[in-house]
Amino acid sequence: MDNVKQNKTTPSPHKSPFGDIHYELLQSEKKPMVVFIHGVGMDHRTFDLQVKALQSDYSVLVWDLPGHGKSTLKNYNKRFTRLSAECLNGLIEELKIPKAFFVGQSLGSMIVQHFERMYPEKVAATIHVPGIRLKSHIGPWAKKLVPSLMFMLKLIPANMFYSAFGKHRAEKKEVQDYLSETMRRTGKKLALKITEDMVYDLIDQSPAPQNSPSLITYGKKDLFFIRNAAEQWHKEAPGSKRVEIQSANHIANQDNPEAFNKALIGFLKSLTIANK
Repeated sequence: MDNVKQNKTTPSPHKSPFGDIHYELLQSEKKPMVVFIHGVGMDHRTFDLQVKALQSDYSVLVWDLPGHGKSTLKNYNKRFTRLSAECLNGLIEELKIPKAFFVGQSLGSMIVQHFERMYPEKVAATIHVPGIRLKSHIGPWAKKLVPSLMFMLKLIPANMFYSAFGKHRAEKKEVQDYLSETMRRTGKKLALKITEDMVYDLIDQSPAPQNSPSLITYGKKDLFFIRNAAEQWHKEAPGSKRVEIQSANHIANQDNPEAFNKALIGFLKSLTIANK
Protein backbone atom coordinates (compact mmCIF):
# COMPACT_ATOMS: atom_id res chain seq x y z
CA MET A 1 0.00 0.00 0.00
CA ASP A 2 1.71 3.19 -1.18
CA ASN A 3 2.23 6.14 1.18
CA VAL A 4 0.20 4.56 3.97
CA LYS A 5 0.51 5.64 7.55
CA GLN A 6 -0.40 2.54 9.53
CA ASN A 7 -1.44 2.73 13.17
CA LYS A 8 -2.72 -0.54 14.54
CA THR A 9 -1.55 -0.26 18.13
CA THR A 10 -2.42 3.27 19.12
CA PRO A 11 -0.47 3.89 22.37
CA SER A 12 -2.38 7.10 23.07
CA PRO A 13 -6.17 6.61 22.79
CA HIS A 14 -8.47 9.43 21.79
CA LYS A 15 -9.43 11.41 24.90
CA SER A 16 -13.20 11.76 24.64
CA PRO A 17 -15.58 13.35 27.18
CA PHE A 18 -17.14 9.88 27.26
CA GLY A 19 -13.97 7.85 27.84
CA ASP A 20 -10.60 6.91 26.39
CA ILE A 21 -11.26 5.56 22.89
CA HIS A 22 -9.12 2.86 21.29
CA TYR A 23 -8.84 3.02 17.51
CA GLU A 24 -6.78 1.60 14.67
CA LEU A 25 -6.05 3.52 11.50
CA LEU A 26 -4.78 2.72 8.03
CA GLN A 27 -4.59 5.98 6.15
CA SER A 28 -3.42 7.37 2.85
CA GLU A 29 -4.22 10.91 1.76
CA LYS A 30 -4.98 9.67 -1.75
CA LYS A 31 -7.51 7.03 -0.74
CA PRO A 32 -11.10 7.54 0.47
CA MET A 33 -11.81 6.80 4.13
CA VAL A 34 -14.14 4.04 5.39
CA VAL A 35 -15.15 4.21 9.06
CA PHE A 36 -16.55 1.10 10.77
CA ILE A 37 -18.84 1.07 13.85
CA HIS A 38 -19.47 -2.27 15.55
CA GLY A 39 -22.52 -3.58 17.41
CA VAL A 40 -23.42 -3.82 21.09
CA GLY A 41 -21.13 -6.01 23.17
CA MET A 42 -18.57 -6.31 20.36
CA ASP A 43 -15.33 -4.56 19.41
CA HIS A 44 -13.38 -3.37 16.35
CA ARG A 45 -12.24 -6.93 15.52
CA THR A 46 -15.64 -7.72 14.03
CA PHE A 47 -14.43 -5.94 10.87
CA ASP A 48 -11.02 -7.64 10.55
CA LEU A 49 -11.93 -9.31 7.24
CA GLN A 50 -13.37 -6.08 5.86
CA VAL A 51 -10.18 -4.17 6.74
CA LYS A 52 -8.12 -6.84 4.99
CA ALA A 53 -10.30 -6.64 1.88
CA LEU A 54 -10.30 -2.83 1.69
CA GLN A 55 -6.82 -1.77 2.77
CA SER A 56 -5.23 -1.82 -0.68
CA ASP A 57 -7.71 0.72 -2.10
CA TYR A 58 -9.14 2.59 0.90
CA SER A 59 -8.11 4.24 4.12
CA VAL A 60 -9.77 2.48 7.05
CA LEU A 61 -10.68 3.46 10.62
CA VAL A 62 -11.95 0.96 13.19
CA TRP A 63 -12.57 1.77 16.85
CA ASP A 64 -14.06 0.41 20.05
CA LEU A 65 -17.25 2.09 21.23
CA PRO A 66 -17.18 3.57 24.75
CA GLY A 67 -17.18 0.76 27.31
CA HIS A 68 -16.31 -1.86 24.68
CA GLY A 69 -13.05 -3.61 23.84
CA LYS A 70 -10.14 -1.41 24.95
CA SER A 71 -12.22 1.76 25.31
CA THR A 72 -13.45 3.10 28.64
CA LEU A 73 -16.79 4.75 29.43
CA LYS A 74 -17.65 7.73 31.60
CA ASN A 75 -20.30 10.46 31.62
CA TYR A 76 -23.04 8.11 30.39
CA ASN A 77 -25.51 10.99 30.59
CA LYS A 78 -27.48 10.60 27.34
CA ARG A 79 -28.60 7.80 25.05
CA PHE A 80 -25.69 5.65 24.06
CA THR A 81 -26.41 6.03 20.34
CA ARG A 82 -26.14 9.82 20.45
CA LEU A 83 -23.25 9.74 22.92
CA SER A 84 -21.34 7.48 20.52
CA ALA A 85 -22.09 9.70 17.52
CA GLU A 86 -20.61 12.68 19.37
CA CYS A 87 -17.64 10.55 20.42
CA LEU A 88 -17.05 9.48 16.81
CA ASN A 89 -17.14 13.08 15.65
CA GLY A 90 -14.48 14.00 18.18
CA LEU A 91 -12.30 11.14 16.99
CA ILE A 92 -12.49 11.99 13.29
CA GLU A 93 -11.96 15.67 14.08
CA GLU A 94 -8.76 14.75 15.92
CA LEU A 95 -7.67 12.59 12.98
CA LYS A 96 -8.57 15.39 10.52
CA ILE A 97 -10.91 13.23 8.45
CA PRO A 98 -13.16 15.66 6.52
CA LYS A 99 -15.51 13.11 4.94
CA ALA A 100 -15.93 9.34 4.92
CA PHE A 101 -18.06 6.31 4.13
CA PHE A 102 -19.64 4.99 7.35
CA VAL A 103 -20.36 1.29 7.94
CA GLY A 104 -22.54 0.43 10.95
CA GLN A 105 -23.36 -3.04 12.29
CA SER A 106 -26.74 -3.16 14.13
CA LEU A 107 -26.20 -0.68 17.01
CA GLY A 108 -23.53 0.79 14.75
CA SER A 109 -26.21 1.47 12.12
CA MET A 110 -28.18 3.53 14.64
CA ILE A 111 -25.04 5.46 15.55
CA VAL A 112 -24.34 6.10 11.85
CA GLN A 113 -27.86 7.49 11.42
CA HIS A 114 -27.49 9.83 14.41
CA PHE A 115 -24.08 10.90 13.15
CA GLU A 116 -25.48 11.63 9.69
CA ARG A 117 -28.23 13.83 11.11
CA MET A 118 -25.80 15.69 13.37
CA TYR A 119 -22.90 16.04 10.89
CA PRO A 120 -24.31 15.51 7.36
CA GLU A 121 -21.42 17.30 5.65
CA LYS A 122 -19.03 14.58 6.85
CA VAL A 123 -20.94 11.64 5.35
CA ALA A 124 -20.25 10.47 1.80
CA ALA A 125 -22.48 7.39 2.10
CA THR A 126 -23.77 4.91 4.68
CA ILE A 127 -23.68 1.11 4.82
CA HIS A 128 -25.85 -0.86 7.27
CA VAL A 129 -25.19 -4.46 8.44
CA PRO A 130 -28.13 -4.75 9.08
CA GLY A 131 -30.06 -1.65 9.98
CA ILE A 132 -33.46 -0.43 11.08
CA ARG A 133 -34.31 3.07 9.98
CA LEU A 134 -34.74 5.49 12.85
CA LYS A 135 -38.25 6.83 12.83
CA SER A 136 -41.39 6.21 14.87
CA HIS A 137 -41.80 2.45 14.38
CA ILE A 138 -44.05 2.11 17.43
CA GLY A 139 -46.37 4.59 19.08
CA PRO A 140 -45.42 6.36 22.33
CA TRP A 141 -47.68 3.91 24.19
CA ALA A 142 -44.95 1.27 23.77
CA LYS A 143 -42.72 3.10 26.26
CA LYS A 144 -44.87 1.67 29.02
CA LEU A 145 -43.76 -1.83 28.03
CA VAL A 146 -40.03 -1.17 28.03
CA PRO A 147 -39.45 -1.49 31.81
CA SER A 148 -41.15 -4.90 31.83
CA LEU A 149 -39.08 -6.06 28.84
CA MET A 150 -35.85 -4.97 30.48
CA PHE A 151 -36.85 -6.59 33.79
CA MET A 152 -37.32 -9.94 32.04
CA LEU A 153 -33.94 -9.65 30.33
CA LYS A 154 -32.28 -8.90 33.66
CA LEU A 155 -33.61 -12.19 35.03
CA ILE A 156 -31.53 -14.18 32.54
CA PRO A 157 -28.41 -15.58 34.28
CA ALA A 158 -25.25 -13.86 33.04
CA ASN A 159 -23.54 -16.96 31.64
CA MET A 160 -26.70 -17.94 29.76
CA PHE A 161 -26.99 -14.39 28.45
CA TYR A 162 -23.43 -14.40 27.07
CA SER A 163 -23.82 -17.80 25.44
CA ALA A 164 -27.22 -16.98 23.92
CA PHE A 165 -25.90 -13.71 22.54
CA GLY A 166 -23.49 -15.62 20.32
CA LYS A 167 -25.70 -18.55 19.36
CA HIS A 168 -28.68 -16.48 18.28
CA ARG A 169 -26.79 -13.88 16.23
CA ALA A 170 -24.36 -15.87 14.13
CA GLU A 171 -24.20 -19.08 12.11
CA LYS A 172 -20.49 -19.86 12.33
CA LYS A 173 -19.18 -21.39 15.54
CA GLU A 174 -16.10 -19.15 15.58
CA VAL A 175 -18.30 -16.06 15.22
CA GLN A 176 -20.60 -17.28 18.02
CA ASP A 177 -17.57 -17.77 20.28
CA TYR A 178 -16.25 -14.31 19.43
CA LEU A 179 -19.61 -12.70 20.27
CA SER A 180 -19.90 -14.53 23.60
CA GLU A 181 -16.33 -13.56 24.50
CA THR A 182 -16.73 -9.86 23.72
CA MET A 183 -20.15 -9.66 25.38
CA ARG A 184 -18.69 -11.18 28.54
CA ARG A 185 -15.99 -8.50 28.51
CA THR A 186 -18.54 -5.73 27.95
CA GLY A 187 -20.80 -7.06 30.68
CA LYS A 188 -24.52 -7.76 30.86
CA LYS A 189 -25.37 -4.59 32.80
CA LEU A 190 -23.94 -2.21 30.19
CA ALA A 191 -25.29 -4.26 27.27
CA LEU A 192 -28.83 -4.13 28.66
CA LYS A 193 -28.62 -0.39 29.31
CA ILE A 194 -27.52 0.17 25.70
CA THR A 195 -30.27 -2.18 24.46
CA GLU A 196 -32.83 -0.12 26.38
CA ASP A 197 -31.55 3.03 24.67
CA MET A 198 -31.86 1.31 21.29
CA VAL A 199 -35.47 0.32 22.00
CA TYR A 200 -36.37 3.91 22.90
CA ASP A 201 -34.68 5.08 19.70
CA LEU A 202 -37.07 2.86 17.73
CA ILE A 203 -40.09 4.19 19.61
CA ASP A 204 -39.38 7.91 19.50
CA GLN A 205 -40.18 10.04 16.49
CA SER A 206 -36.97 10.85 14.61
CA PRO A 207 -36.17 13.74 12.26
CA ALA A 208 -36.41 13.22 8.53
CA PRO A 209 -33.51 11.07 7.25
CA GLN A 210 -30.71 12.42 5.11
CA ASN A 211 -30.51 11.49 1.43
CA SER A 212 -26.90 10.32 1.17
CA PRO A 213 -26.33 7.12 -0.86
CA SER A 214 -26.93 4.02 1.25
CA LEU A 215 -26.41 0.27 1.10
CA ILE A 216 -28.73 -1.80 3.29
CA THR A 217 -27.65 -5.39 3.91
CA TYR A 218 -28.98 -8.18 6.11
CA GLY A 219 -28.43 -11.88 6.64
CA LYS A 220 -30.96 -14.24 5.11
CA LYS A 221 -31.16 -16.11 8.44
CA ASP A 222 -31.66 -13.00 10.58
CA LEU A 223 -34.91 -12.45 12.49
CA PHE A 224 -37.95 -11.78 10.29
CA PHE A 225 -38.72 -8.35 11.75
CA ILE A 226 -35.14 -7.19 11.07
CA ARG A 227 -35.21 -8.46 7.48
CA ASN A 228 -38.62 -6.87 6.99
CA ALA A 229 -37.46 -3.55 8.47
CA ALA A 230 -34.46 -3.52 6.14
CA GLU A 231 -36.68 -4.19 3.14
CA GLN A 232 -39.06 -1.42 4.16
CA TRP A 233 -36.18 1.01 4.65
CA HIS A 234 -34.93 0.26 1.16
CA LYS A 235 -38.38 0.95 -0.31
CA GLU A 236 -38.63 4.28 1.51
CA ALA A 237 -35.09 5.51 0.79
CA PRO A 238 -34.70 6.83 -2.78
CA GLY A 239 -31.60 5.53 -4.49
CA SER A 240 -30.69 3.06 -1.75
CA LYS A 241 -29.35 -0.40 -2.59
CA ARG A 242 -30.35 -3.60 -0.81
CA VAL A 243 -28.40 -6.86 -0.59
CA GLU A 244 -29.47 -10.05 1.17
CA ILE A 245 -26.43 -11.97 2.42
CA GLN A 246 -26.84 -15.71 2.01
CA SER A 247 -25.85 -18.19 4.76
CA ALA A 248 -25.68 -15.40 7.31
CA ASN A 249 -27.45 -14.32 10.47
CA HIS A 250 -27.32 -10.93 12.25
CA ILE A 251 -23.53 -10.61 12.00
CA ALA A 252 -23.58 -11.04 8.23
CA ASN A 253 -20.17 -9.47 7.63
CA GLN A 254 -18.55 -12.25 9.70
CA ASP A 255 -20.87 -15.14 8.82
CA ASN A 256 -20.34 -14.65 5.08
CA PRO A 257 -17.49 -12.15 4.62
CA GLU A 258 -16.99 -13.04 0.95
CA ALA A 259 -20.55 -12.08 -0.01
CA PHE A 260 -20.62 -9.03 2.24
CA ASN A 261 -17.25 -7.74 1.04
CA LYS A 262 -18.35 -8.16 -2.56
CA ALA A 263 -21.46 -6.07 -1.90
CA LEU A 264 -19.52 -3.45 0.08
CA ILE A 265 -16.70 -3.02 -2.43
CA GLY A 266 -19.12 -2.97 -5.36
CA PHE A 267 -21.14 -0.22 -3.68
CA LEU A 268 -18.07 1.86 -2.82
CA LYS A 269 -16.66 1.53 -6.33
CA SER A 270 -19.97 2.54 -7.89
CA LEU A 271 -19.87 5.79 -5.91
CA THR A 272 -16.24 6.42 -6.77
CA ILE A 273 -16.94 5.97 -10.48
CA ALA A 274 -20.05 8.16 -10.31
CA ASN A 275 -18.08 10.98 -8.66
CA LYS A 276 -15.28 11.02 -11.26
